[in-house]
Amino acid sequence: MVDLLHKAVYAFTTGAVADALAARNGPGPGRRHAALRPGRHAGVGPLPRRDAYGR
Repeated sequence: MVDLLHKAVYAFTTGAVADALAARNGPGPGRRHAALRPGRHAGVGPLPRRDAYGR
């Protein structure tokens, strides 16, 4: 039971830290790429490097 509690605390803390790190600089390259054409589409290539990492 104690092991389960420790793993739950570890998982919650790891998720909270990951969320905080992901939200600190706005949308990343994956979200900018997804905004080009919402939904699943074949043939959508990668963003140009200048657009992928912000300006």
